[in-house]
Amino acid sequence: MQESIYAHGKLMITGEYFALDGADVLALPTRFGQKFQVKELSGKENNLFWVALDNTGKPWLQLVFNKKEIIATSDIAAEVMLAKILSAAKDLNPIFFSTDEDIAVQTQLEFPQNWGLGSSSTLIYSIAKWAQVNPYSLLKKTFGGSGYDIACAESNSSIIFRLNNGEPEYSQVNFNPSFKQQLLFVHLGKKQSSVAGISHYKSLSLHKENYVQWLNVVTREMLECATIQKFMQLIQEHENYVSEALKLEKVKQTHFANLPVAAKSLGAWGGDFALLAFEEDAEKVKQLLRQNNFDTVLAWNEIILE
Repeated sequence: MQESIYAHGKLMITGEYFALDGADVLALPTRFGQKFQVKELSGKENNLFWVALDNTGKPWLQLVFNKKEIIATSDIAAEVMLAKILSAAKDLNPIFFSTDEDIAVQTQLEFPQNWGLGSSSTLIYSIAKWAQVNPYSLLKKTFGGSGYDIACAESNSSIIFRLNNGEPEYSQVNFNPSFKQQLLFVHLGKKQSSVAGISHYKSLSLHKENYVQWLNVVTREMLECATIQKFMQLIQEHENYVSEALKLEKVKQTHFANLPVAAKSLGAWGGDFALLAFEEDAEKVKQLLRQNNFDTVLAWNEIILE
């Protein structure tokens, strides 16, 4: 028996933490994802051999579990979390790992781990498909979060995602702006913890329903936007709302204050990627970014799945 599963990475364009309270999320699957291969071996000693490869093909995690009792044998964070995910999958589907055949699993990321494109969500989605369990249920028992990244993992186009009375739902939309040549995705040089960001958000005392309504309006207008000027305005409005709520500085202020661009945080504030929109020539903006030591700058067609 051999099985191959593929999951797309993700970029959250609108909604941010307010997705947890029902805000509409405009999200884009990325060209980069994670490959997941399962192979049944000839041995029958209940072994699960696990090899995780990075985007260069180099192993960064190699483990052996006993399928009967998935337990981490070290305090390495990746091993502990993987054991938790596999155990949760087994709880959701008791016949998962019910045979004694040895199994080999190999995963491979197509993007650097510090990019924040979904190394965890693509893994959750793939393990859920392998174990034949609901990926949102598996996410809830492990990392938590809204689940928009799980929706991106299986979607082949841009989506609007929302939690409807706590239940995830999404629909595919056509978000293919005519001005996409004037958009760039810039890695900020560090990975931001989504868990820490969610914890901060949940600690806030504010009328989140109002922000959800405001952000939903911005999301709808982004979908209908026809000009780069209007899109830049919407980016700034969205950043203003979220900055006000989170009491955090906007990414424009912290990273791009001296550049002729509108800038928006994507997902967890403070790290990962930012979206830049501009009226200038794209090559000129790229040159300015290089001069400001931003090494990873990607155009729409280099990162977004189309």
